[in-house]
Parts: sequence; C-alpha cells; structure tokens
Amino acid sequence: MFSYAMLSSFILCIAALRWYQRPAYPAEAWQLLTLLFLIVMLGIWNPLTKKIGYAGLALAFGIALATGTVARTTHTPAALDIDAYANAVSVELLGTISAEPDKRPLQTKYTVSVHELHTQSGSVLYPVHGKVLATDSSGWPEYKYGDTVLVRGVLEAPGAIETFQYDRYLSRYDVYAVIYHAGFSLQHTNNTFSLRRMLFGFKERFEAQINKLYSEPHASFMAGLLTGSRKGIPLHLLEDFNTTGLTHIIAISGYNITIIITVISGMLFWLPIKIRFFPAVASIVIFTIFVGASAAVVRASIMGILGLLALQTGRQSDVRLTVLWTLALMLLWNPKYLWYDAGFQLSYLAVLGIVELSPMLQPMFARVPQMLGMREALQMTIAAQLSAVPFIVLLFGRLSFIAPVANLVVAPLLPLAMLFGFTGTMLSFVCFPLGQLVAYMGWGCLEWIIQTATLLANLPVASADFGTVRPQYVVLYYLCMCLPLIHAQFSFSRQPRN
Repeated sequence: MFSYAMLSSFILCIAALRWYQRPAYPAEAWQLLTLLFLIVMLGIWNPLTKKIGYAGLALAFGIALATGTVARTTHTPAALDIDAYANAVSVELLGTISAEPDKRPLQTKYTVSVHELHTQSGSVLYPVHGKVLATDSSGWPEYKYGDTVLVRGVLEAPGAIETFQYDRYLSRYDVYAVIYHAGFSLQHTNNTFSLRRMLFGFKERFEAQINKLYSEPHASFMAGLLTGSRKGIPLHLLEDFNTTGLTHIIAISGYNITIIITVISGMLFWLPIKIRFFPAVASIVIFTIFVGASAAVVRASIMGILGLLALQTGRQSDVRLTVLWTLALMLLWNPKYLWYDAGFQLSYLAVLGIVELSPMLQPMFARVPQMLGMREALQMTIAAQLSAVPFIVLLFGRLSFIAPVANLVVAPLLPLAMLFGFTGTMLSFVCFPLGQLVAYMGWGCLEWIIQTATLLANLPVASADFGTVRPQYVVLYYLCMCLPLIHAQFSFSRQPRN
C-alpha cells in the first residue's frame, strides 16, 4: 500500500506540475511539505492512526520527490547556454554530434553539443554549452556520431508549427535552439572506440541491407518496423495507415516489441511458460542492441517486456506495481516524457491496456489458435486499442471506425513480417541468397498489410475528423473503463482463499 500511495502521488503530481514548472518553488511550498511530514510522523507513532500515518507519509514523499524532479529538469537559459544567443542572428558554432543523425529523404538533422561560439572572423567569442538541432539540406557529405563540426547558420529558438508545439517536443531532448538551414564543415573525425558509435554504424548497415533486400515502399516499411526509421514511406501510404488506425505499426513502440516477444514465446511452446520468459527477453535485448539502442527503442523494449510480464505472470498486482515503478523511474529521469512525448504516452496506455484489460478479454479469444502467439497478439491488439484510441482522438482529432477490423486483420501478419524481416536481413550478411529467400516471406506479409490498409482506407466513412475534442469526454471514457476493472478487483478480493 505504501508503494501504491507514493508512486501514485508522484506520478499525479508530475502530471499536474506540467502547468506550473519552476526551477525553484516558493519556500512556503517546502514549509508546507515539512509540516505535513511532521504531522504524519506523529500519526505513525499512534497505533490508532498508524495506517493513515504511513499513507500520509507516502503521499508527502511522492509530492516532494515530484516537486524536486520538476525543479531539477526545468530549463532557464543562463549566460553561457547556447539558447541565450538564439535571437535569429547568424552564428558560427563549434561542437560535437552527440546523437544519432536523423536522416530523411531531403535533409538530415544533427544534434550538436556546442563548445564554442565564434565570431564572423572565426575567433572564439564565448565558450558556451548546450544542444542545437541543425538541419543540413545538402545531403553530402554525411557526418557521424562523435564527429566535431563547425556549423554556420541563423540560430533561433524553436516555436510552434501550426498546432504542433515544436519547442516542447525538442525540450524532451534538452534542445532549446535550432538552425533550420545549416552549413557544415568537418573539423575532426572521432576514431576512438565508442559503443554508441558502433551501434549506430551497425544500424546504418542494417538499414542499407534492408534496402538491398526490398524495393520501396516495402524497404522503408520494414525499416520502420525494425529500426524505427520512417524515411521514404510514401505520403499516400502514411495517410492510409492513419485512416485505418495502423500508424502505430510503422515505428518501434512498446506494442510492437510486445508482439515480437509474444511470437518468440509462442515458438517456445514446448518449454514451461515461466522459462519461456527469459529467452524471449534475451532476444529482445539483442534486437534492441542490434538496431542501435536509441532512447526510443530502449523505452519501447521496457514497455514490451512489461507487456509480456503481464501475460505470463500469475499475480496481476505484482505486474501493476512493476508498471508503476517503471513509469516513476522514467519520469524521475525526465518528466517531459509524460508531458510532451505522444509516443511514450500511447505506448504506456497500450501497456496499461494489456495489463488491465487483456485478462478480462481472454474468454473472447479462447477459440483462436495459439500458433506463433496468434491468440496473444489479437488479445493484446484489442486491449491496446481500447485503452489508446480515445487518447489518439484527443491528440489528432481523428477517429478511425475501421481500426478494430484493420488491426484484427493485420495483427497475425505483423509479428511474422518482423520475424522474417529481421532473420532474413541478418542471414543476408552471411549468405545473401538464403537471406533473400527468408526476407521474401517477410515481403509477402508486408504486402498483405499494405493492401489491407489501402483497401480499408478507401471504404466509405472509414474515419472521421472530429477537430478539437474536449478532454472531459476522454476523461469520462477512462473513468467508465475503470468501473469494470474496479468491480473485477473487488470481486477477486472477496473470493475465499484456501
């Protein structure tokens, strides 16, 4: 009970402080928390109020931890921060590429950790620090993670793009300044060993191998499934996926990773269910390392492992507590995930659906065959959709009426596409014809998904645009969804135990 109270108060307080972010909170707030601590400590010493005292202590500790976390991560420009000079003026910056380059069809975005701000003549003006997102439209030469570069361009503070809060999106990565049209010159190539540089290099070779095995749009589609890359996917196909509610499958998410682990677990049907968990998790760790171990992929892998844990454990309360601890630790590291990261929000909602709703839906899928984890995949798909769709409508203002059908049709093929695609690509490094043979089976799965999305997207009233949706309706939906969960939990707690 202490853990539930502390974690719940921490998460809810983090959510509420989105609208009251301060680098330092008033002294009165800390005095009130100190007074609350003293009161609950007195309650703990009294046997009559001991339980209430412990609950109050947990709530006070969660609120204090959340307040301190938000204060620690709230950014205010200092004199030596690079964003203090983001006044739409031409600058010359010396820095190091500190993240994986974001390569797109017509441009590449580089995250540069800046060391020096130069004058127009090239002399050092200020030693500064901070990150700048610089966009290179030339496409050549390509720069690598760890390279030291000289960047020229107009330094600006990011702003909103129509309704998209671009500045908030970048703040998740501690980026508060941008150069939209940058010129680059290489100063130094980092040839020292770096694990991240090695992983990013392997991911680049992995994507290049996918392009050798598949034609477009299948190559970009497979890269999206396996590495999270979305470059090169035609706009009309993206629109079809959006209309049919299949957008979540073209980028690595907790849902996709859960599907992969479920398939691996299903293929190990001959092992006891508790033993299957370990090789499945080991496989996903290897997969995560192979595709670059970026922050998004690591978070998705954690979510996927939680989803599998929800299916394989016999004690749902333990899984629920594990999910809360995982969320709390992620928010302790960066609360902006909860505020501004739509992918994180949807992945977590999907995992909550798998944890809470999937067991309740199990009787509906009793007749579905278990081959290759098909039953679990369908069960998780419906559970994830029920929990995530209202929030998708809130974020994007569109509801896909055909999404449940599309996901049911696609769900059995998605894990096979990822399995054959990954296996075929890895085999092609050793024996290209053999890898091509296996990858062709993955191509067939992708073609089925593409044709399904195209066909269903052209149906009348496949989706509807709602524009701005009131958050109250979404909150009401989730409150209604909680009622059967509370009833099921209450009924379980009243069952006699042997």
